[in-house]
Amino acid sequence: MRAAVLVVLASAIVTGACDDAGTSATASAASSVAPDASAILRGEYLVRSVAGCGECHTPRDASGALDQSRWLAGVANRFDLVPDDDTQGGISAPNLTPAGLSSWSDADIQRAMLEGIAQDGTPLFPVMPYYAYHNMAAADAQAIVAYLRALPAIAGTTPVRQPLPVALTAPAPPVPESAIPQTTLPPAGPEYAAAQRGRYLAGEIGFCLDCHTPWRLGEAQPLDLTRVFGGGRPFSSHDWVVPAPAPAVVWSYDVTPDPTGIAGWTANDVASVLAEGKTPGGTELCRPMPAGPVGALGALSAQDAHDIGQYLTTIPPVPGGVVPTCPAGAVE
Repeated sequence: MRAAVLVVLASAIVTGACDDAGTSATASAASSVAPDASAILRGEYLVRSVAGCGECHTPRDASGALDQSRWLAGVANRFDLVPDDDTQGGISAPNLTPAGLSSWSDADIQRAMLEGIAQDGTPLFPVMPYYAYHNMAAADAQAIVAYLRALPAIAGTTPVRQPLPVALTAPAPPVPESAIPQTTLPPAGPEYAAAQRGRYLAGEIGFCLDCHTPWRLGEAQPLDLTRVFGGGRPFSSHDWVVPAPAPAVVWSYDVTPDPTGIAGWTANDVASVLAEGKTPGGTELCRPMPAGPVGALGALSAQDAHDIGQYLTTIPPVPGGVVPTCPAGAVE
């Protein structure tokens, strides 16, 4: 897949457009300036690791592994808010390759990603964490769009959203920048800059904040901003294709330095967990936590993983998280 992206990248640099299987004129009109190689590579890194886009927009096989042959090609009814009714609550993750975005402008893509507004002006349901991505730097948002434009086009459409069990009249509001915890390190300290970089990666562009903060169906702001990074968000094993003997529901960790969370962990401990998918004590992390060698967070650079650890281990503690355990066969 990476080789295919680089081939398309070379073509885009030469021609100033990305051919999306018959709709290159539309894509060219949407993107009038060809991005440089560094922007596309930055976008690839963010999509594959920091932002974890593939976790939702790529179909999985029966074992729960991502199908790399259909990378970002969309998943029908990716989430089911009403599991006992096949006619309600199904929310698809759309095709993000040029085949799915051929009629979307760069501004359309960024508005959906950062503001939760679809091309037709309707609000996106907040299983897509646009409210968390809203605070990412403009250059990173543009890099993600550049990478999506450079992907090989994979044909396929996903069903429209089914009727919802709760009202959706407006997109969820962005997480206020002030709600993202600050490191308690002194600004003059040697690790302060690293912690600030980690804050950006975990809280403003990455999905750590979204997954490790309690989520409330039907609330205007779906995240409980009084418990940021405090864990306790449930994840359905069915939605995330975690085969038996997985528990029906997996709860996210408290990733603050509270005794119920990661108290006593070092930045290097966190970095190791992200890379290996195991706690410092050797306990396997439950899926769908995408850590370890085949997970999105396992693809973080060593520096970024360390910076996230430096940040999470130095924010104010939030008590009460649930640390899941997994039976054999239910881990990454």
